[in-house]
Amino acid sequence: MAEKTIRSHRARVRQANETLKNNPRYKRERISIVDREAFVEFYLLEDIVKLYNIRLREEQAYIPQGRADEKGKRQNIEKFSAIIAVFNAAIGAARSAINSGDYKKVWKAIHEGALMAAANSVRSLPELKNLAIELLHELSDDMVVAVDVSHELDEDLDDLDAHEENVRRVKDLPPTMDEIEEVIRAAEAAIPDRKKTSRLDPNT
Repeated sequence: MAEKTIRSHRARVRQANETLKNNPRYKRERISIVDREAFVEFYLLEDIVKLYNIRLREEQAYIPQGRADEKGKRQNIEKFSAIIAVFNAAIGAARSAINSGDYKKVWKAIHEGALMAAANSVRSLPELKNLAIELLHELSDDMVVAVDVSHELDEDLDDLDAHEENVRRVKDLPPTMDEIEEVIRAAEAAIPDRKKTSRLDPNT
């Protein structure tokens, strides 16, 4: 299982304090404790991406047992990749706001408690996706357009859904989390991979 990489609020406050202390620009600005939350919550977005990169690598390394299992692996890879893409978009939008000094925009948009709760459970992927889209709406409507894939779902998706429904019925499994399918394909293609280190630190 993936190790928990989402840090506590206190741990991210420590990182934010280090950033504000060591970066000459932020030292000159004398950023308030309230605006410091923009940095604290920005680091939460980075932690979520790190966590889902771990889950993605684990799923990619998993050896499936049979066709249904292989299909489940493929869908999980698509879901985790989509989440990573959406949050990378959010990171880019938040970083842009921070660099322009719009700290309030960032700390108002990022709902820390809800994001932490949803990110720590793969069962909450639909909720996490919805929170990410809401976050993008608050930070940048342009980014929302870039990851909007409510259109252009190919015909194969209907076949995959029908197959999954049959498999789950036979195995008496609970309903699947199909909401995340809406962002799978174009999100992965639309948002390029970014460096995995903090986007706020120019020295990394």
